[in-house]
Amino acid sequence: MTRVIPAWLTAHRAVLLALLALTVAAFVVAATDGDFAYRPDELALSLLIAVVVTGLATYAGAVVVRVPPGSDSWLITALILFFILPGVTDSGSAITVAVGAAAAGLSKYVLAWRGRLVINPAVAGAVVVYVLAYAEVGTIGYPLWWIAAKPLVIPMVVIGVLLVTVLREWRLVLVFLAVTLVTSGVLELTEGGQSLEFWYASSPTFFVAAVMLPEPLTSPSTRVHRMIYGALVGVLMYWQVSITVTDSLSLEFVPEIALLVGSLYAFGVRLVTGNPSARRLSLTFADRAQFPADRARPIADNTYELDLVAPAPTKFLPGQWALLSAPEWSRPVWRGSRRVFSYTDAPGGKEVRFAFTASATPSHFKHGLIGGDTRRLYLDLSGGDFVLPRTGRGRPVVLLASGIGITPFRSMLCSAITNGADLRLITLVHVVRVADREVFGDVLDAVRDAGASVRVVESTDLADGFDDDSLRRLIGDVDGSPHYYASGNPRFVRSTAQAIRRIDSSARWQFWRVHTDAFLGY
Repeated sequence: MTRVIPAWLTAHRAVLLALLALTVAAFVVAATDGDFAYRPDELALSLLIAVVVTGLATYAGAVVVRVPPGSDSWLITALILFFILPGVTDSGSAITVAVGAAAAGLSKYVLAWRGRLVINPAVAGAVVVYVLAYAEVGTIGYPLWWIAAKPLVIPMVVIGVLLVTVLREWRLVLVFLAVTLVTSGVLELTEGGQSLEFWYASSPTFFVAAVMLPEPLTSPSTRVHRMIYGALVGVLMYWQVSITVTDSLSLEFVPEIALLVGSLYAFGVRLVTGNPSARRLSLTFADRAQFPADRARPIADNTYELDLVAPAPTKFLPGQWALLSAPEWSRPVWRGSRRVFSYTDAPGGKEVRFAFTASATPSHFKHGLIGGDTRRLYLDLSGGDFVLPRTGRGRPVVLLASGIGITPFRSMLCSAITNGADLRLITLVHVVRVADREVFGDVLDAVRDAGASVRVVESTDLADGFDDDSLRRLIGDVDGSPHYYASGNPRFVRSTAQAIRRIDSSARWQFWRVHTDAFLGY
């Protein structure tokens, strides 16, 4: 199978590489464009202060709470602040960068609720600087967002497109961009003073869209709320209204304030919905008599299952994913400390399970789980919309999985068994490349006995996606207008979704009946 996105390119690494590429572009422009706002030496000093102070503040806070920070998150925060805060041209701008960086690093521990971030740290740093500048404290200046410069538009667009593609966040970004355009258009019609050039060259629209908006820990984790979040930030960024708080204080929705409101909205959603990601949960390995309790348990060839225990009953929807982290003091940069896994069991208990495959040379994260080197494991985030429909429950459901893509389906099936659902409406097709990759046979037997149609297919070709004939042969006997679910590697998901729409023409316009969940970074 050909990979478009390499397995080592995790979300955090992609953002870090994108920011580094933008940094290089900024230095090139500063060195070649005499009209640019800053010289290379001014940018270099700003970058140095942002990185050093953010790192020191982050690790100082981590020492106090005795939990290592994420491997790349502090550096990502520093690089974002580099583009938001002013270049260092005097002592006042140097103090501004240092104060913003310190506030950002400490905010991860001060502005936290039960171990979870409330506000994007870079946004927190920018807001602190904004408030201090507004209050005229010392020589602290305002955030300038100098990334919004015409010479940097093309690098920002190119790098942003690549980053959003890797992050698979086009829906959120397009909603945000559309709302900013509409808001600008309304303001132009009602008040004037707006222009398309201002939208793309004189405001940090693309930087916010590609780099800041998708930040997973401070944005909603389900589709509807993510769309509201993107629209909310988009409107507020361009809503040129000043709200009077007192005679001497007014609130203007500059980018950092708009992003602050977006972070608070996401936090409120997590609290109101009872999402487990409203707090960071420390997980321990379950005690299993047949296998060491400090490592993943093999369940098939190169396939493992994690048996973990949470301090409280877990709340999630069957089919959703979890973001697990295993931070280490000795790996401050690049070494991945976070990984996304799908739940494999039903919600409601303290025991949680995850399954994954590993290549011949597994990532550092998976190697630690397999070999027992991982001592700290946290549940940082839960979310996703790959869940069974809440309406139209009388409709058939077709579950199509390749390899470890069956993981979210196990969670759905276990929940269905627990709740006494009618399993006769479910058809499951699991494709494996070789027979020794079959997993969860006990659950498949249970749902088969309860009336579900279960078919396990061994095929190297079909593991990368169904063609029309093979799919029609396997699910052609399903009546009605079923909901289709495809889970597995990206190529399988893409090919299978296309085949579904070809053999079921109504699914082309009833797009909500086709659900996909691509597993990246095996």
